[in-house]
Amino acid sequence: MATLVDLFNQLVGDPTKKDNVVLQDITRTWTVAELDKVTYNLAAHFKSKFDCKKGSCVALYMNKSAEYVISYIATLRAGGAYLPLDISYPENLLTSVLDEVVPAVVATTPQHVSKLPEQTPRFVFENNWSIDDSKVALPDDITPDDKAYIVYSSGTTGKPKGIVCPHRGAVVSYQYRFENYPYQEDDVVACNVFFVWELLRPILKGIKLVVIPDDVIYDPAPLCEFLKKHNVTRMLFTPSLMETVLDTQKSGYLKESFKKFRVIHLCGEVVTTNLLSRIMNHFSHCTIVNLYSISETHDVAVADLNDFFKKNEPRKFAPVGKVLPSVKVLILDQNQRRVPIGVPGEIFVCGPTLALGYLNRPELNKNRFLEVPSEYQNELGCTRMYRTGDWGYVLPNSVLEICGRVDTLVRIRGYGVELQAIEATLLKFPYVKSCAVESIGQEGEDKQLAAYIVLKENVSRKSIRAELKRLLPFYMVPHFFVFMEKLPVVAASSKIDRKALPDVEFERDVVETEALPQTPTEKKLAAIWADVLQHSTLDIQESFFDLGGHSLMAARLLNRVTEEFNVKFTTRDLFSAPTVYEMARIIDGVDHVSPEHSVNLDYQIETHDVKDNIMDLHLRAFWRSTEWGNRFFRSNILLTGVTGFLGAHFLYEILVNSQANVVCVVREVSGEPVEDRVKFSLKKSGLWTNSMPEIIRERVRVVSGDIALIKLGLSEEHYHFLTYDIDVVVHSAAYVNLIYPYQALHGINVLGTRNVLDFCHQNKVKPLHYISTDAVIPQNLHDIDENFDISKVKEKLSDGYSQSKYVAENLVRRSMDRGLPGIIYRLGNQAASSKAAIWNEQDFTYLMLKAVIHTGAAPNLDWTVEVTNVDFTSKFVNHLITKEFCENVDKTFHLTNSVGPKWNDIINWLIEYGYDLQFVEGNVWIEQVSTSTDPALQQIQKLLQLMVRDESFFRTQSTYLRSNTDSLLSTLKWKYPTLDKKLFHHWVRRLVEQKAIAKPRPKSGMTLLNKVCVVTGASEGIGEAIARYLAREGGKVVLLARQLEKLEKIVADLVFNGISESSLMALKCDVTNEQNVTSAVESVINEYNKIDVLVNCAGCMYYCMAKNGYTDEWKRQIDVNCHGTTLVTSSVIPIMIKQNLGHIVNITSDAGKRGFAGLAVYSGSKFYIEGFVQALRQELVEYNIKFTNIQPGDVSTKLAGRSTDKEASEKYDFSKAGHKILDPEDVAKAVVFAVGQSKHVAVNELLIEPQQAPI
Repeated sequence: MATLVDLFNQLVGDPTKKDNVVLQDITRTWTVAELDKVTYNLAAHFKSKFDCKKGSCVALYMNKSAEYVISYIATLRAGGAYLPLDISYPENLLTSVLDEVVPAVVATTPQHVSKLPEQTPRFVFENNWSIDDSKVALPDDITPDDKAYIVYSSGTTGKPKGIVCPHRGAVVSYQYRFENYPYQEDDVVACNVFFVWELLRPILKGIKLVVIPDDVIYDPAPLCEFLKKHNVTRMLFTPSLMETVLDTQKSGYLKESFKKFRVIHLCGEVVTTNLLSRIMNHFSHCTIVNLYSISETHDVAVADLNDFFKKNEPRKFAPVGKVLPSVKVLILDQNQRRVPIGVPGEIFVCGPTLALGYLNRPELNKNRFLEVPSEYQNELGCTRMYRTGDWGYVLPNSVLEICGRVDTLVRIRGYGVELQAIEATLLKFPYVKSCAVESIGQEGEDKQLAAYIVLKENVSRKSIRAELKRLLPFYMVPHFFVFMEKLPVVAASSKIDRKALPDVEFERDVVETEALPQTPTEKKLAAIWADVLQHSTLDIQESFFDLGGHSLMAARLLNRVTEEFNVKFTTRDLFSAPTVYEMARIIDGVDHVSPEHSVNLDYQIETHDVKDNIMDLHLRAFWRSTEWGNRFFRSNILLTGVTGFLGAHFLYEILVNSQANVVCVVREVSGEPVEDRVKFSLKKSGLWTNSMPEIIRERVRVVSGDIALIKLGLSEEHYHFLTYDIDVVVHSAAYVNLIYPYQALHGINVLGTRNVLDFCHQNKVKPLHYISTDAVIPQNLHDIDENFDISKVKEKLSDGYSQSKYVAENLVRRSMDRGLPGIIYRLGNQAASSKAAIWNEQDFTYLMLKAVIHTGAAPNLDWTVEVTNVDFTSKFVNHLITKEFCENVDKTFHLTNSVGPKWNDIINWLIEYGYDLQFVEGNVWIEQVSTSTDPALQQIQKLLQLMVRDESFFRTQSTYLRSNTDSLLSTLKWKYPTLDKKLFHHWVRRLVEQKAIAKPRPKSGMTLLNKVCVVTGASEGIGEAIARYLAREGGKVVLLARQLEKLEKIVADLVFNGISESSLMALKCDVTNEQNVTSAVESVINEYNKIDVLVNCAGCMYYCMAKNGYTDEWKRQIDVNCHGTTLVTSSVIPIMIKQNLGHIVNITSDAGKRGFAGLAVYSGSKFYIEGFVQALRQELVEYNIKFTNIQPGDVSTKLAGRSTDKEASEKYDFSKAGHKILDPEDVAKAVVFAVGQSKHVAVNELLIEPQQAPI
């Protein structure tokens, strides 16, 4: 077999190829002859100056360039092995590798030489460098088994391992591809990815290699331009790089850039069928080749994906293909016996491509490079094999199928448990000599874990269990511990013979005698606990939650304890005394219920920290791909928590306002299909539209999983697929419970976050958008900004929810500090959306409001209510997910409202809406609701009893600053939403429509009960507000306006909110039209036979300057304000004279008290009404007719906005000066006040103005 040097010498010895250009970078080109000369001289220099020879090593520490290629070939010609050093290595890793390998010399460039340790020999490629050592002879005794290169890959312990590889592995790979994918004379090969594997391949056949610069390879547009410019015909891509190119470039540009391509090789990651379909759609003219390569074995299998694509097989991943002819694959069972064809087993590779082994890792070599079983050595022609750790099978046609990893994964209590991880933890204990962990129980039964341990010294089961509880989640702590003299082994392989492990003795192997119940109370309690938890025996010092207890079990347990001992235990008491021992002492009167056990938050963070560093190449690839503005707009997003209130809104926002696809991980409940759970969540949140089924069908995939479980509860294949397929992760899943302790929330909130972080780290970098909470900041702190160090106040976190979210956020922050791209969002209270107005049914503020409406009593509280519309939150987060991630990476954003209404103001809004509510002292209300037997109050009762306790709770809410959030909002020209009366009344109306709350009940003692009230101009603004208020006071209200449709909507809304339909009438009427007015008055009399109150509200106002001559607007004001008021009044007066009773209210203006510049005609029209009414009041006093003029200042209506004289508006409209002006409801309340007085009391005038703008 030839060596790589032999193949190069064959090239340079071919006179027909000496002038072939075989190397090109951004500076120049090299022919075969030129490359021969320069590499010979450099090889000779390495030999003469640095003593490079067979067995030695030359490190390559530079960017991808022609100098890299020259150094690579020169090293091989000198007899040495090249060592690629990534320029992104941190200093400690660079030093560690150099200390381990001790290269003869490091070839580098001026740009990077300063990073090398001072004592390291180096050769620096200075500008215009040249060497002439042609007289030095190069070695001619290099063999295929000599070292050709040493490459480093990450180790499972975190320390990278050096893989030493011979010439023969690369030669076998090269010759196979030369034969099966031969070059054409005009081929041009571009190279950067897997550079050291690929760079020599085209050169050996006299084909041009163009080196893609490092700053181009992961930048899709420049990369495509590079490929087009150099007429590239072949290139190797990682699937993720190819996917990024397809994601970011237009179809026409892709076609132009790849038009010369003939072959595309894919390697390094699994190829999804979805990606393959996209590649074939764009590049159907190309041959697409998939390579299954392992650093320790070089190429193993190759697949022609064009043939596979034509078959259209229904699968998620493309095949890895047929095993190379010279490579041998063994599929063995655990006893290292070959399994039949088509039966899965562990994959072992042998043959000429194997590495020589790991550098300075004798134990690892022993475990991974094994002797081929003797019965197969003659057949295979080899004696060494490499254990890949992959699980798969070979088909009769030699096609290799990969099923996953050889993992010993079992399910315990619904959790995925890696048995080897428990064994590895046990083996760290100094007193454990050897061990094996097995699951006990049949499939379908409640399995339990048993640990078989050989001890070096005596130690109790309880001590081991306690130690494990510090290091492992509760479900990974074995229930049984079997102590043995030695473990049984299989003679042939020296592996543990797991089938020969003894049966567990259920009584003896659970706990020591001292951990069994002793007192009568302990024995009775232990029996109850064992029955509820379905354990045969248990340790009385074990926590209920560590034993697998959950909320439903807790309810059953406490009921049983209450029946047996006639004592009252609450759920919180169980959290305070979670063991049989502690509960027995409370029952026996030895102890009292104590506060919850403290949680060592720093320890929890350290225990669950994802300590893996992201591979530098993956990270660099990610960042270069993000330079495109639309990188994430059309990405694949993994979303957790979609069945929750917030997650449903995230899903809706992503689907409606981006082109991203979404994968939702959803836990299956009671056999309900996970797709139905997502559909129900959207419907429940008011987000289901007619187009949603089609959108979901095209862009949403729902997978059954559980984030609290290893690998998100997914199958190995599916999990592996998603780690490549997903581009972005949005983690919004959380167990929000303000009562439960840390232990009860640990699973989803902490483990779930850790598992999501694991997912983000796997295979390719996936940025994380983590939804945290303002609860990670304790109560009673003020003006806390996003960059505040929350670790300073962690000791003040007292509830399990805030503690668990604090730990989770710190896990995320640690991963971000190590390089994971991410953003943290701390959310405050999420209220209903501004449109759908559907609340989270578990929301504390919502439950408080429901309780107030239900009881008719409201606590008088000093409470600033902090709420943010959930649709704003989802819009904000989606914007950062899909549009501005890179600009805001690593930041924390507070989505909390800094301007919230007071609780008592909200109650007054409810009263104004029509609810008959009475304020009561805060603690009185809390006590009354907490002790009520009303089932409708059960939800709020639990929170009041266990969280609130007294009204001081509401005064200790923390406040927050939003520096990052407000800065971004300013850039976007967005405003943070605030809760005002208008939005709140919209919410109340919708809640009534949803039957979530009761309609307002008619109040007793209504001042206008059965009085007929006619209101003109009632379709909007002040007139609408007056009509609503009069109706709520019991009046029979007739609404007049020109826009009948608007009036009918107001009537329908009033009816829905409890006003009798028979008490309302809507009539179309133009007050300037005498026939309209006469007809309307007749209709009222025909229906009600009287008119008690007339409110003249119809009017118009235009800012006009006399010099501009807007005579049409002058006429309109005189017509409506003067003529209209006169016409309606004159039509009603005869009826009131006949009744000998009546009240006419005119909405005039403070402009009727003082003329305003810019409102000359309007002021005059209001002066007219003042004079008109003053005279009528005196004329008609004998008929008991009252006249009231309401004279408002600036009111927040559409009236002023209709002016067309912009000069006048800008000069004289002071309603926009910035002070608070009147609301229509303020005027309506004045009307109700005036008409509600006793018969002998007349309110003739009411001047009401904004406090900041008196006349």
